[in-house]
Amino acid sequence: MAVSGGVNPAEARTAREYVALLRGLKEHSGLTYRQLEQRAAERDEVLARSTLADTLRRDALPRAEVVAALVRACGAGDDVPKWIAARERLAAGEGPTADGTNPSPDSTDPAPGGTDQEPEPPDGPPESPDPRRGRTAMTAALASLGTVVLLVVGAVILLPRDDGADDTKSATTPTTPGYSRIRPARAPEFCLTDGEVRRNGASKLLAVQRPCAEAVPPRVYLQGADDGRYQIQFRHPEHGTGCLTVLGDGAFQDTLEPWDDCRAGGDSQWFRLERADGAGRWRLHSARDDGLCLGIRGGAKEVGAAVMMEPCVERGGEDRVFLIGQE
Repeated sequence: MAVSGGVNPAEARTAREYVALLRGLKEHSGLTYRQLEQRAAERDEVLARSTLADTLRRDALPRAEVVAALVRACGAGDDVPKWIAARERLAAGEGPTADGTNPSPDSTDPAPGGTDQEPEPPDGPPESPDPRRGRTAMTAALASLGTVVLLVVGAVILLPRDDGADDTKSATTPTTPGYSRIRPARAPEFCLTDGEVRRNGASKLLAVQRPCAEAVPPRVYLQGADDGRYQIQFRHPEHGTGCLTVLGDGAFQDTLEPWDDCRAGGDSQWFRLERADGAGRWRLHSARDDGLCLGIRGGAKEVGAAVMMEPCVERGGEDRVFLIGQE
């Protein structure tokens, strides 16, 4: 079934194919990025041409609101549900639907191309005769006891230490990911939260500082990765999870916007924590550019001042230091 001027989102098998179909939809419309932005603005929707251009260059799934605004701006408003359904299907890791050209094969059929699925490994190596089968129950018990001892010793070695010993991991990262409060060291009565920021007549919901009593919801969650990096997530009871993403261009460049897709931004959604002097004091480096650190643009006591990525060495003192502690 062809929709949106011959572009059928149900055919998409991957995020890359989905974005390629969106590009095809834009090309079929014959509209420029500026014209699409203007069309969206006529319906009180935000579709910044810089954001749209960046979205269509990437191979990651765009945010649902961007997809809906683009499809409507292209004149295919009736097909918005189809585009959103295809996006949600891909986000959930499911294959093409019955409307697409590649319906899911039966479990007995080979995977398309013969390489997308691998046979399940056997439960273990084939059983072979073992001359030690006659060992006594006492020997087996001693072997099991030895295993337990080794596990206990290993657990003790890996546990965090409070004796001041040199532990590289505990010295460079917070003890535990989870719900946290992130406060500017120069104004510890303030907490990171979200808020509207206006620039050049436009506004965005971005990361800002507010008095901690006014900062919840959303709640801040540090999501750790195996390589020691962290995502800063805003978790809202109504609006869901937004991962702070460093914006790379436009009027709001270097500010942090909560995106509902925690994979679309790549390194711009990840941060490296560096311990500053004193307990619980940290500098947050951008994983995309280690020379940029989290800071606050504005006065120390300014309510709603925007969180920014700024050169780590541009200013000294407390301007790049944050207090991080679990709730």
